[in-house]
Amino acid sequence: DGKGQKMSKSLGNTMAPADVVRLHGSDILRLWVASVDYTEDVRISDELIKQVKESYRKIRNTYKFMLGNLKDFDSKTDLVKYEDMPIYDKYMMIKLNEFIEQSLKEYENYNFQEVYKLVNNFVSFTLSTFYLDFTKDILYIEKADSLVRRSVQTVLYNILSSEIRLLAPILPYTSEEVYKLLSNELESVHLTEMPEYKHYDDEKEIILVFADFFELKAKVYKELEEARNNKVIGSSLEAEVKLNLSDKYDNVKDLLGKYLHQLLIVSKITYSKDGKEVKVVKHQGQKCERCWNYVDHIEDGICDRCREVISK
Repeated sequence: DGKGQKMSKSLGNTMAPADVVRLHGSDILRLWVASVDYTEDVRISDELIKQVKESYRKIRNTYKFMLGNLKDFDSKTDLVKYEDMPIYDKYMMIKLNEFIEQSLKEYENYNFQEVYKLVNNFVSFTLSTFYLDFTKDILYIEKADSLVRRSVQTVLYNILSSEIRLLAPILPYTSEEVYKLLSNELESVHLTEMPEYKHYDDEKEIILVFADFFELKAKVYKELEEARNNKVIGSSLEAEVKLNLSDKYDNVKDLLGKYLHQLLIVSKITYSKDGKEVKVVKHQGQKCERCWNYVDHIEDGICDRCREVISK
């Protein structure tokens, strides 16, 4: 049981698999099986099932978000080639291929617990707290068939298609449900092949620049949190971030500079050669009613960027 005691009817600490399935569904039970180290005594309790259920909820909600944003995407005509993607989408394709490669390796070694950990990390950190967070500004705001939006959708399609096939042995019903909403190529996800991974010529350079970016992001978010606590800003989109960066971050400025405000989910980035490394001030512009970004020029409640999208 959860306390490490042998299950016994006399102790009243037994759990019937059928009861877990009836209460939570068979995919939850299967996910719990994948999450435990089967080389040792396996523990199960309501609390442990609750933890697994929370992991499942994150996976399912992520699937739901991606499906919703792929509703107007046709994989036969709208896919964007890797070489035509912005650098942040290339980074996600690299991370996806890392995830596929590592997961397949753990499957081959029967390390299902490691597959479970890889999935949790990919969904919770790489996707939810990074990529899906900042790309809402692109998915919701940009012109429906623009290159930048189709590029993000291409990444989402590749992630979703790969993830449901990777998790089909562990979450067969959920994977089937998503597959039928995503594709009609084959009758079942269980008739498809596992995804194949690939490596890209520029992946080392991109991984290095994003390593520096995440280091900078941690510093910016610390200052944003302090500004929130001091009532300087409410949401991060109210912020203008002033950066006085050392030469170490030249690659971030050169390769990510024009995307930096989106990646950090702030309204404006400015560079200076004096003052502290990161300074957060309240943006002095107005809030666009459509994209919620703060800008210097507003007309009829919307910014120039949104006006251009609407006019097309």
